[in-house]
Amino acid sequence: MSQTNNNPHFQTESYTIVRAPIDQKTGAPFEQCSFALYPGIALAQSEPELVVLMYDSLLHQHPDTGMLLYKGYGSDPLLNRKYQQRLLTRWRSLGKPTVILTSPEDRKFFRGSLGEIPTVSIYEELISRGVSGGCNRELYRLSEPEEYGFEASIRELADMMGVVLYDASSNSDIPSSDVSRIPFLTSSMDLRNTLKKRGFEAVHILELVYGMGKSNLHLAHVHSDNHSHDEAPHVRETTRSPEEAAAQEALFDENVKKQNLQDLHDTLLSFFWGE
Repeated sequence: MSQTNNNPHFQTESYTIVRAPIDQKTGAPFEQCSFALYPGIALAQSEPELVVLMYDSLLHQHPDTGMLLYKGYGSDPLLNRKYQQRLLTRWRSLGKPTVILTSPEDRKFFRGSLGEIPTVSIYEELISRGVSGGCNRELYRLSEPEEYGFEASIRELADMMGVVLYDASSNSDIPSSDVSRIPFLTSSMDLRNTLKKRGFEAVHILELVYGMGKSNLHLAHVHSDNHSHDEAPHVRETTRSPEEAAAQEALFDENVKKQNLQDLHDTLLSFFWGE
């Protein structure tokens, strides 16, 4: 095993997938990709099902979207430089596609170290496809990094889904004692998990698009024919089941995260490449 694989900040090469999708017309992989999804390690380890659903939906819109399940930057500058060179080589092998990002952390990395690679956020892609419906008048507190976050896109996407983002001035009718119970909404899976570890409710924006993860099912909206978009948002009473509590604890278990990554790797190869 190489030095890179021994570093806890680095994904082992055995979990890497750098692939062009199969062209359903020819049965062979696309020679070049217009886009490539870079889901990021935190999302892959915490909610691998979201990665599968996201990639499947992208393929329906852009059948030549490649997969870059690959992540390795950390605290070691030398290893980071080696990782950047490997990533550039693999990106070129896919035909220099526009890389679709999901997290502020990856956006910071690409903008700071990989300026040659064009990027777009999954949230911009979802907005361009007119995502609608969703959670109706549910209430969340937005939490995005200021410099590399996707605040504008998330606000627009949330509005398209009917989500209400808490604002102290416009939601002045909500008692201050209830504000702390409003779930956070973010595009950073690392931040979502940190908030949950500190005892807060927190949801990743992709959970609203593709379905709640196992530790957030109690926050999933139950649709009703009588539910109106004119209804004032309110803080819901929620009860976490024992299964959800166990799923939340698993988010912080290194063995579980490793197994999730392995399962995602195997599922992607089986479902999209028949291996």
